[in-house]
Amino acid sequence: MMAKKSAYVLAGLGVAGISYFSSKENRHKTMITFNNLKKRAESWMNKQKHPNNTMTKAGHPDPMDVADNKMVDEGAQYSVHYYNKEKQQN
Repeated sequence: MMAKKSAYVLAGLGVAGISYFSSKENRHKTMITFNNLKKRAESWMNKQKHPNNTMTKAGHPDPMDVADNKMVDEGAQYSVHYYNKEKQQN
């Protein structure tokens, strides 16, 4: 009984797939989506193979990295304080 139901489900999925891919526009959309997913997967795999070093991280800061954000914030304050100090001395 269960085998019959699964056969019907597979047949229904097959018919739905054939009817969906019969349109050239749907095939094109599917290929674009597939290529985008493939690029994301490759990018993720490369990230797993090569962890970020400090030079890579410097160009692409992570907004969730609190310590790095604090360091950048303090660095920005340093330059402002230095500028104000120089202006006040003159």
